[in-house]
Amino acid sequence: MKKTFFILIAIFGMVLFITNSCNKTTDVPFEHATMKPFFDSQCASCHASGGSASSSWKYNSNDYSTIKNHISSIYQNVYVRKTMPPSGISSTDLNAFKAWYDAGYPAK
Repeated sequence: MKKTFFILIAIFGMVLFITNSCNKTTDVPFEHATMKPFFDSQCASCHASGGSASSSWKYNSNDYSTIKNHISSIYQNVYVRKTMPPSGISSTDLNAFKAWYDAGYPAK
């Protein structure tokens, strides 16, 4: 009887652990010292939730996957085509963007 009780407690504990693990958020904030200010000032006004271009790409500095999952398109528009941001990009910002991208576009 005691053995069955401990087995049931162990199973309950494992189920509880698995259930809690599945409910945890995996959002990683975007905190890169150079590029976060760039994205905040040049991208957020149109690409944040509710922005005029948020349907094409939604930027959220609290969820790095919003950048990581769209990095190919962001790179093409910012560095290759230079169509983003619409107001243009300085050579300093362009070089910083390229260096960040070449470094693997880190979140921090």
